[in-house]
Amino acid sequence: MESLPCERLAKYLANFKNSMKTLKILDSSASKVVSLAVDYMKDSQYYLEKGDCITGLVTISYAEGLLDALRMMRAIEWKWSRSEDVVVFAAGSFDILHPGHIEFLKWASGLGNKLVVVVSRDSNYKRFKGFNPIFSEDERVKLVEAVKYVYRAFIGSDKDIFDSIINVKPSVIALGYDQPQPDYIINELKSRGIEDIVVVRIPKKIGEYSSSTIKSKICSEWCVQQYEYV
Repeated sequence: MESLPCERLAKYLANFKNSMKTLKILDSSASKVVSLAVDYMKDSQYYLEKGDCITGLVTISYAEGLLDALRMMRAIEWKWSRSEDVVVFAAGSFDILHPGHIEFLKWASGLGNKLVVVVSRDSNYKRFKGFNPIFSEDERVKLVEAVKYVYRAFIGSDKDIFDSIINVKPSVIALGYDQPQPDYIINELKSRGIEDIVVVRIPKKIGEYSSSTIKSKICSEWCVQQYEYV
């Protein structure tokens, strides 16, 4: 997946969804065409998730063209609304920050112009993984904040992981390769009455980087040597 078309598509979709808040149908005969435009928008979301961003740019431009034509015919009121800040939301544990994390954050930052990152709490980390992180939540958030692609980082909720999304109100949610599929996130957001966020998952793993692998390597090299010296 080439990053530039996908970055453009994510921003385009975020602005289009924001613009839909201004839509008002003046002529009932325009309803079917508006529905078609919405379908094109959904197609673009699908293509973004699949990494076919050139096709996604085509379909979202169709959606904009249909609404623009209806507006010129005075069948609808609609105003293209370009958000000054396309806020991107990303989340993770980031325990032992590695180049794969950096590349993910770089990619995520390109989907908008402000990347906000939530770092998992120690309690959630242990609950999901079964053991404690190497670095505490305070240490991990400091490391993430230091990455130049990150606008802001904070420690997440210890109860509902979706609380952070509701508080940030992002235009785009960026998912890592090993995180849940977009459909799960979208459905969970819909159940909370949120339907205007673009959700995109990075289509492939970045290198062979893994915090677990790094921890195992450190232990196999360092722990064995320490044992030999005892």
